[in-house]
Amino acid sequence: MENRKTILLVEDDPEIMRTNTYIFKSEGYSMLTAGTLADALSHLDNTSPDVIVLDLKLPDGNALDILPEIKKRTAAPVLMLTAMIEKEDKLIGLQAGGDDYITKPYDIDELCARVAAFIRREEMRKKMPPSDTFTHDTITLDIVIGQAYVDGESMELTKKEFAMLRLFAKNEDKILTKEFIYETIWKQEMFEDDKSVRNTISKLRKKLETSRSGYDIVSTKGKGYTFIEG
Repeated sequence: MENRKTILLVEDDPEIMRTNTYIFKSEGYSMLTAGTLADALSHLDNTSPDVIVLDLKLPDGNALDILPEIKKRTAAPVLMLTAMIEKEDKLIGLQAGGDDYITKPYDIDELCARVAAFIRREEMRKKMPPSDTFTHDTITLDIVIGQAYVDGESMELTKKEFAMLRLFAKNEDKILTKEFIYETIWKQEMFEDDKSVRNTISKLRKKLETSRSGYDIVSTKGKGYTFIEG
């Protein structure tokens, strides 16, 4: 089959490895497999997978520790397989470089659907004119008219909300301080606790939820705000 997409499956359980490899191959994917972090990095020295499915607990360490190194070597999205369930733990994984996660035990159909979604989003991104639009997963931002869309439906953003969403989308999983957000969007220094940032974030969060974008803005006390999928 031409143009077959390649999945790098990093998993140390032989039975899970066999099962998932068989399922993905039956879906038409080419497969690369690794049982350790070292094997995974070795693959990335020689190949460019389209998606990485990564078990976090491996014989030679925690995959969170090498996620930054993985992201240096490839632009492929990373789907983490983990037992983590706390939102704080999810945030740690995403900030380390993971693009999404699925908790164990998981449904194999959901796993396949997540992988297919990654590939579909990348195909859509490649088709969008780069100069006039910016696509971030489910969200498309039209730079010319200053409006954002989810599945073709306008989010009806104000100019400040659009500027803020664009800033967050380009800095997903990074903590942005209130001062940085204010000075970037309002184009002036913030001398005191200005409510403009909090009020605009509150309104933007509601529109993200209403539009079912799949994204949220999380506040980290004393640090700032993070744009995450969830």
